[in-house]
Amino acid sequence: MSTSEQTPAPSQQQQQQQRVRKPPFADWPTIKILTPPQGRFSPKTDEWCFTYCSQSVSGRFHGKEPSCRSVCLRRVFPHEVRNILSFHRHNEVGPDGKAKYPLPVEGQPSNLPRILGGTPKNDSDDQPSSTSASPIKHWDEGWYVWTGKGKWTVLQKTEEMMLDFQRQRQLEQIRQKRKDMWLEQQDQMKQNGGELVGEQRPRGPPWWTPLVPPKSVEDTSSLSLLVPLPPDFPPLLDKIKKFLEPSQKVLNIFYESISSGEQKQFALRVWEKAKTDEPFILAQRTCSHVYEQWKKHSVAEEDDGKKGSP
Repeated sequence: MSTSEQTPAPSQQQQQQQRVRKPPFADWPTIKILTPPQGRFSPKTDEWCFTYCSQSVSGRFHGKEPSCRSVCLRRVFPHEVRNILSFHRHNEVGPDGKAKYPLPVEGQPSNLPRILGGTPKNDSDDQPSSTSASPIKHWDEGWYVWTGKGKWTVLQKTEEMMLDFQRQRQLEQIRQKRKDMWLEQQDQMKQNGGELVGEQRPRGPPWWTPLVPPKSVEDTSSLSLLVPLPPDFPPLLDKIKKFLEPSQKVLNIFYESISSGEQKQFALRVWEKAKTDEPFILAQRTCSHVYEQWKKHSVAEEDDGKKGSP
């Protein structure tokens, strides 16, 4: 008896898949163009930092901090200082359409050298002039260079790299508030002979201890520098023009006298006088007067010498 092999019937799902038509050129190789996200979801890098630290044998033995240097290159994108629909809206926007986020202390004119657009220091004090005396600078789109030295400077900079301009300003306000509280507490301790004075709060009965504010973060603004690229150089040409202004006036007067013919008339008058006897008579009188004065001076010295001799 012969046996015949029976093939299974295709299922209903497979039949539907076979009936579906593929789009044109579906089996052809294609090119896909992916647009990266913009705004706050952009993967672009906006800051690069290079830090170098060194330590000596003596410094390690005595537990001293390492010598650290850091340089950062910061790029500010338009969405960080302008209102962009794909990003968000800023709260404080000026007439120019830019948000007013002030630069940190190390970027203000009072802490910059004069060659980079800083304001001069007060003559009566070694400290730089206050930021209120000079216009406050704000962040703007473009490139910035930040340099700093010291361990704490590098740590604070690393902490600020996690925050935007608005949260950086809030962090700076918190640091300033802690610094003011700490200084106020230290002044009270000096006035009370070293005793802690603060708000009394219970920390578990029956103990009562004064609430002392935490120590403020070290101020590293004097160890760092923030400069825009290109730097705001002072108007050197204006100073050079002011220095050369007297010479320019003299040259203008000389040019006007030549163009008007006064110099030519003066030269002709000198030449006419040179042909007469007046220059010779003037020179003779001058030489005679000098000789008479010299003769009187010599006679007076001889008389003084005779009076002084025994």
